[in-house]
Amino acid sequence: MKSKCRICGDFKDKESAFQKYGSEENDTCLPENANKLQLIKDLKPGSNRLKQLKQCPECKTYYLYETDYEYFAFGSEDEQVLTRLTGTEAMELLNSL
Repeated sequence: MKSKCRICGDFKDKESAFQKYGSEENDTCLPENANKLQLIKDLKPGSNRLKQLKQCPECKTYYLYETDYEYFAFGSEDEQVLTRLTGTEAMELLNSL
């Protein structure tokens, strides 16, 4: 569902990024504008693996932002996922807490 929003209009329904220590040439990042999304609720407070409800300040679209990682002896692998939610999905997520 593409919108004309200047912040998130070019996001795919699901964006992902991956970084691996020692393999930086293959690293990927979330779209630059992902850092402009506003935090609405931290769904796993205190966790090192983030699960957050975010919202675009311009068009009010909701997103679920999740991170994961694995530590290895000589580095780590890090992953970030940003998933577009409907308003109903966002409210169901909040109500399930």
